[in-house]
Amino acid sequence: MRELIEKIKKKGYWKVTIRPIEFKNDYISTVDECKKIIETCQVSLRGWNYPHIAKEGIKISGNDSVESYCDWDKGGYFEYWRLYQSGQFVHYFSMREDYRVSEDKIRQIQEWHDTQSVRFLAIISTLYSVTEIFEFSQRLASKNALGNNVEIIIELGNCDGRELFFWDELSRHLSMNYICTFRDENILIKRVIPKDELVSSSDKIALGATIEIFKKFNWNNPPEKVFAEDQNKFLQRRL
Repeated sequence: MRELIEKIKKKGYWKVTIRPIEFKNDYISTVDECKKIIETCQVSLRGWNYPHIAKEGIKISGNDSVESYCDWDKGGYFEYWRLYQSGQFVHYFSMREDYRVSEDKIRQIQEWHDTQSVRFLAIISTLYSVTEIFEFSQRLASKNALGNNVEIIIELGNCDGRELFFWDELSRHLSMNYICTFRDENILIKRVIPKDELVSSSDKIALGATIEIFKKFNWNNPPEKVFAEDQNKFLQRRL
């Protein structure tokens, strides 16, 4: 899968790491149990589940791990994940904006936002992705796969010059351009969370992490209450 990961990293991408703070090689008893946990904890809130399981199913990738991947050009669906018996979950997936935003759409966005940016990150889709990550994490924690304290790391790669935007210019308006200026680093969001807090408040933690991502695009005061309502509709499948 090394070639697929390199393909994902050529454009904008996400890397997610979820793991117990205290290492133990068998939080999950067997690789077969790893498969069952993924299938049980998978988040299905929109058309593409988190994490995605290929039609070929989940494969055993080592003595203590399972994996699945997607290499689908249509829409930029490139991703790879691996879950270990230690509870560590690592997931790479593409920023689909880099594949789904056409040249015509780029010109439209440039006109709407009065910008010269050519790379973008969709605001609501980002909120949804972060919410899915934390929802999945709390489901793993509920299955006792992550110990008493959990570390969640979200990285967004190739973000220099990338601008936040809304897909539909008629429904939302940004008063100014919000652009990432990270030249040599990935955007990095890191949380260490007690299991009980993760299980009870994953939505609130996810919202805070999303706001932190937006601030790294130089958006100093994102409307948290507005995004909380967007998130609530998403979790209730009222899209």
